[in-house]
Amino acid sequence: MTNMLQTREDGGEPKPPYFSTSVATIGGIPTVRQDIPISAVLIFIYLVGAIANQVIFRRNQRKGLKFPMSWAMFGFCMSRVGTHVLRIAWATRPTNARIAIAALIFTNIGVLVVYIVVLLLALRVFRATHPKLGWNRRLGKTFTVSYVLLLCAILLVIAFTILTFYTLNPTVRSVALWIQRGGILYMLLFNVASLSLLLLSWLLPRAQDNENFGTGGMGSKLIVLGVAILFTIFIAGFRTGTAWSAARLATNAAWYDSKAAFYVILFGFEIIIVYLFLITRFDRRFWVPNGSNKPGDYSRIDLDGSTAKRPLVQDSASVLDCASAQEKA
Repeated sequence: MTNMLQTREDGGEPKPPYFSTSVATIGGIPTVRQDIPISAVLIFIYLVGAIANQVIFRRNQRKGLKFPMSWAMFGFCMSRVGTHVLRIAWATRPTNARIAIAALIFTNIGVLVVYIVVLLLALRVFRATHPKLGWNRRLGKTFTVSYVLLLCAILLVIAFTILTFYTLNPTVRSVALWIQRGGILYMLLFNVASLSLLLLSWLLPRAQDNENFGTGGMGSKLIVLGVAILFTIFIAGFRTGTAWSAARLATNAAWYDSKAAFYVILFGFEIIIVYLFLITRFDRRFWVPNGSNKPGDYSRIDLDGSTAKRPLVQDSASVLDCASAQEKA
């Protein structure tokens, strides 16, 4: 019990929450010298991302262009600001177990917003390239269930993470560990679904009634989304791998417990996604008309509110139909 951050009464027995300092954790226990400068820089970077997404969201809203993903990315960036504020607080109060627990929970849950945004964008691309398959009701219900399961997974992970800090019962802690592992594994599978949609959109022959939406060609959308999915898969895979690995002593920590891995993989890759979306103006590139719910809706109007151009296949077919009609006449 000597290597625990915990609440004590003067001269009394230790009280929960119990936070072990002898077991290695990703990033380790923050220090004033190392972690505060890094966290301060990351707070600035995330704050700039939050402001940029909020400004873009409001400008689009004034034009009548609804793109809630910009607002979601704003919320994500602000949650990451809170994550690093807590990490700074933990560095200045290294014996405060409650701050440590709050910092760990914020670290683990914030990225879920990015996972959801990426899957929604992948679904839009799939619906545009393969309208009949993409707008299938069963597929839509499947993804609705996946969102609900993701919410359940994160709630279970949070609940049982907190529980492990308030009990020393080995059976309860073992059950909590496996529930945490299962929840994190589901988050990885959730990202695999995004990758699957992207690959299907790219590999399957385009449907004759395929559409385009927003600005830019479908190829550029696939590239932007592919890069984002690459990083989300890596983040989710890293979290899954560390969660399923055997615990190690802090004196024999693995490479994935280092501060370099912690800041580069968990936060550096997130920042790349945030600024990739901002620089490529994903709010315009992936915008679709409000109320789209069936094939043909994505190309119903363009960003200026006028009638959008139909796919080349449809245009060619229309020209042939007109030519045939003139010959008959």
